[in-house]
Amino acid sequence: MSLLSSLKQETDVKDDGDSLGLGPNVLDSGLYQTTVNLAYISISAGGAWALNCIFKTQDGREIRQTFWVQSGDAKGNKNYYTDKDGAKHNLPGLNQANSLCQLTTGKNVDQLDTEEKMVNVWNGELKTEVPTPVQVLTDLLKQQVTLGLLKQIVDKNIKDDNGKFVPSGETREENEVDKMFHADSNMTMTEIAEKETEAKFIHTWKKKNDGTVRNKAKGTSSKGTTSGAARAVSSPPSLFGDD
Repeated sequence: MSLLSSLKQETDVKDDGDSLGLGPNVLDSGLYQTTVNLAYISISAGGAWALNCIFKTQDGREIRQTFWVQSGDAKGNKNYYTDKDGAKHNLPGLNQANSLCQLTTGKNVDQLDTEEKMVNVWNGELKTEVPTPVQVLTDLLKQQVTLGLLKQIVDKNIKDDNGKFVPSGETREENEVDKMFHADSNMTMTEIAEKETEAKFIHTWKKKNDGTVRNKAKGTSSKGTTSGAARAVSSPPSLFGDD
C-alpha cells in the first residue's frame, strides 16, 4: 500500500472547479513553464502532511511551494473540510497536489509511490538546511507543468507573549501557485475531465492576474490587488504572444 493512500479523496467531496480566487527570488505574477525538480512529503510537529515541491523555470529559477494535503492531529488528520452547509471539500492543498499529479502522471497523489532519499531540508533549530531522509514522489521528478503563479504581500509574523504568531507590522513578498495547467494542451484538470476541446481558462487567468500583486497582509491599510505594481525583469515571456 502506498504511503500516500490516506490522501485518497472522499467520494462525496464537492468539486470546486476552476476559479480565479483572489487574486529566495520573488517572481512576478504570470504563467511559467516549469519542470518538477523535487517533490517530497513532510509532516509538521502538529501532524499535518505537506507535499513540498521545487519547480524550475525555463531560465533556471526556482519556485518553492508547500501544499498542505492533510490536517493535523487537532483537526483529525483529514484531507477535506466541511462547510456550513455540511458539504465536504478537499483541502486546497490536496486539490493542488492532485492537479499536479494528474497533469503530469495521470494519477492522483494517493496513487503514487514514494522512495526514501536524502534531501536538504530547512531545520528550524539550526536555522539552515541539513540533509534529511524524506519520502520523495519519484514519478513527479522531471515532469513538466505550467504554473499560474501569484506574487503577494504577506505579514512578517512574530510570536507574542502567549507563543502565538501575530503580525509584526512588517511585510514581505512571496509567490504562491494559484493554478496549474497541462504543459502541452494548457488545459486545467477540470477542462480535461469535462473533455473540452481547447484550453480557455488559462487565457482568463492570464488576463486577470498577469503582473498583479495580491496584498494579503493584515497589518497594512492597503487591501486587495494592485494591478501592474511589480512588473520587472523577472516577468515571464507570454505563452500566447498576446502581451
